[in-house]
Order: sequence, then C-alpha cells, then structure tokens
Amino acid sequence: MWVSVNGQNSVEIDDSVIKRILNLYPEEKLINRKIFQQAFSAGSITFKNLKEESEKILIPWQMFFLSTTNLNQTINHIETQRQHKVSKKIVAKRKGQGKITPKRIVDRLIRQQNYLVSTGIFPSNSFCGSLKYESIKSAADKILDHFDIDRDWMWRDRGKEATLEALIKKVGNKNINVSQGTLAHKILPNTRVVPSSVYKNTSGFAIKDDHVPFIFLPSETNQDEVASRQIYTLFYLLTIIGLDQYEFILEPNFTIKITGTTIKEVRLHLITSELLIPRSETEKIRGTKVTESRRDELANKFKVSPTALLVTLRRRGVISSSEFDSLKPKPIKLKNTGHPRTPKVSTSVSKFCGLKSFETINLGIKGGTLPNTQAQHLIWGAPQKKGFLKYRSELSL
Repeated sequence: MWVSVNGQNSVEIDDSVIKRILNLYPEEKLINRKIFQQAFSAGSITFKNLKEESEKILIPWQMFFLSTTNLNQTINHIETQRQHKVSKKIVAKRKGQGKITPKRIVDRLIRQQNYLVSTGIFPSNSFCGSLKYESIKSAADKILDHFDIDRDWMWRDRGKEATLEALIKKVGNKNINVSQGTLAHKILPNTRVVPSSVYKNTSGFAIKDDHVPFIFLPSETNQDEVASRQIYTLFYLLTIIGLDQYEFILEPNFTIKITGTTIKEVRLHLITSELLIPRSETEKIRGTKVTESRRDELANKFKVSPTALLVTLRRRGVISSSEFDSLKPKPIKLKNTGHPRTPKVSTSVSKFCGLKSFETINLGIKGGTLPNTQAQHLIWGAPQKKGFLKYRSELSL
C-alpha cells in the first residue's frame, strides 16, 4: 500500500505490516474501519488520513513506518510482556458478560507498572502471597487489618459509591494500584471507533508484580458494574494477590480458562464473602424472617447487591432455596445514559492511572525525569499534545 503526500505516492508499506499493527487489539476490529478497508482496496492512503485515523485509534502513526525488523521487535516485546504479566492473571468474569479483557488496557497498565517499578521507589509488597496459609476468617481479617479497614467504618450509612472511592484510596495507600475504566478525554478510543461491546464485556482483573500489583475495575467502561459489584471485585482481586493465586489463563479467543481446581475459585469467593458479610452477622439473621425490605437494608449495610446477599445467605443455610427464589430481585436493565459529564483531564487521568501511578508519573514530569512524550504514551498510549498541555496546566506541573 502506498502512502501519498500532495497526490504523489511517497512511501510504500507492505499490507501485512498494516494488518499486524491493527491486529495488536483484535477485539477492537480496527482492521474493519472504513478508511482502512478503502485503502486496502485502492492500494493507497493519504498521509493525512493515516495520521488522523491513527489519532482516533490511539496508535502512534510512526509505527506504520517502522522497518520490518523494528516493528517485529516492538510487537514481540509487547506480546512477551502480555504473556509474562497477564497470561496467568485472574479475571473477575461475570456470567454472560465480562468475557473480554481488552489488550489495549492491559498494555497501557503494564507500561505504567513497569515505569513505577523502574523508579525504585517501591519496596517489595508484604501483602503479596501473605494469605496462602490462612483460614477463611483469618484471611478476611488479615485483609481488613493490612489495609486499615474497619467494618463499622465500612458499614456506615453512606452510599456504595462513596464507600468504593474510600476503599480504593486505602488500597492505594498500601502500594496496590487500582485503575478504573474511563471513556473521557481520549483515555480510550470512544465507542464510535471501538465497538461498545469491547468495553461492555470488560470485567476486573489483576496484574501481578512483587512491588506494585495492579487492579483494574471497569467503572464507566462496563455499565453493569455498579458500585456494589466493584466493591466485591476489588476485594476478590485483593484476595487473589494475597493468595498469589494467578491461575486463570486469558485464552487467545478472549475466553477464560480455569487451570486450577474449582475448589480454589470457591475459596476466593468464601474469603470475599466473609470479608464483606461475616458469618457472625448472618448467624444473627438465622431463624428470622427475611423480607424484601430487610434484604435491601442488609445489602445497603454490607455494601453488596441484594442478589449477592441472598446468595451468601442461601450458601450458609440461613434461607432456603424457595426463599431465595421469592426474594431474588428482578433484573433491571440499565439505560445507556452515555457520559454527559466532562470532567477535568486530570480527573480522568487520575481515575484511569490509579493513585500510585498518577502520583509517580506526576513526580517524574515535575522532576524532569519523565520526558513529556513518554508521559503521554503512559497515559494515553499515543501522543496527545493538547490534552497533555491541559493536564499539566490543571496540575501546575
């Protein structure tokens, strides 16, 4: 395929090179975009169109002009990092959804994690693997103690969103970086570029590291991941890090294969449930009538969904299967309200990067140890000069 400038063919690029770059993120189906389909058919594309399209799909246009050797080295490095960091990482998969872990998000977070570790700021994380030989109750108590979480504090009469935000800060204070999905300010390609199902089907996952483990929560990218689900996912993934139990594999077709035994998966849920809904609390309910209003009251107290509460009560024999069926709330189809809010660039960046990543990147920018171009690649995955200027001005960096 020729790249033309001012109507004249300038540089010829092998079609296989373009296809390989676009297939870096196969779940996004970038190769099907109209501009590329027309270019393959015509055998040419203008440099202006290539550059503009690269900005939309957040892939540096310079990649298309790498030599075959350099391109292979670049892509092989990316794929090796994925294999090392993510292939044996657990995913908080939901039934019927959460089946995709976008490689774009994975790549971005791996780069950020590598940068954080390279600074030498972070010591070995004592939480990693610390739950291996603990009982269910002891593991739950250890998580609460390590992250300075008091159950009475967690059960305060406040919204689940506020509780989630406070929990994320506590986790970040112990050098576990919690990143959240956001669709504002070109942090990720918008849904006019990438099929919405890619984000809709994204659930939480962890990226292993002995110094700064990463947790990703879908937040805005998956509308079904309401605050109560994200609180559960946060503790579930913390349990994985504490057990050092990265035994789910991300398959090439983006399905999740369990390589460990189902007993191990059950243990993860048992610890998470004990942490959020202690058995001592459910024993107080045993023998009493659980009504719909009581169900909702308890769900709000424990910061879980009504369904998650009922599942726990049924598993512990507090309610019967028939009571579970009668109390189970009808599914509510959430309306797609879009994202009318336009937060500050710095707000979106801090949410996506997570506390530790956000702080460390800003230190590097302010101290001059992190070049502006590298900072943009860490945050956006590609140059975003206007967004970066606004970002720096908002934070006075």
